[in-house]
Amino acid sequence: MPLTSHAVTAYIRPFIHSNVRSRLDEMSVVPAIPANLQPVHDVIRNYRNTTIAHSQSTLAMPVPVAILDAQGKGVDVLGVSVIHQMPLAVAERFSDLIRTVEDIVEQATQPVLERLRTWFKGLDAAAIDGWELPEIIGALDSDFTAAHRRKRTPQFTAYWRVLEENCP
Repeated sequence: MPLTSHAVTAYIRPFIHSNVRSRLDEMSVVPAIPANLQPVHDVIRNYRNTTIAHSQSTLAMPVPVAILDAQGKGVDVLGVSVIHQMPLAVAERFSDLIRTVEDIVEQATQPVLERLRTWFKGLDAAAIDGWELPEIIGALDSDFTAAHRRKRTPQFTAYWRVLEENCP
């Protein structure tokens, strides 16, 4: 389920609004999803919106679970979500869709890649040495907020925890 959820989320990301990039299906250089795969694309988009991202479908059901003691008296209650994972037949079509879209994107980006390669071949070491390096930041996991927005200059933050000397 986590792998399927991640694949659905990652696949749909280029097709929804973003503050940092254009939608893939609105780029004139990218061909449309082939007609034979459009239905599975629509199913995956709906699955992402109603089940994976928002739990609003009949495929996700939150239920209370009562914990009883030996005498049958209530001790606690837990919330559990039952989520139906993608059926294998849909997953197989989804796999076909992913491969097809990867090919579409690769073909669409090929001219840009070729221009970059041509431009890059003309550079010397001094020019490359002048490139701005990505910023790598180290921070404690207690500083993690997940609220940082990506900037134009590549930046990556790695979070970690400092263990006390006697901790396993």
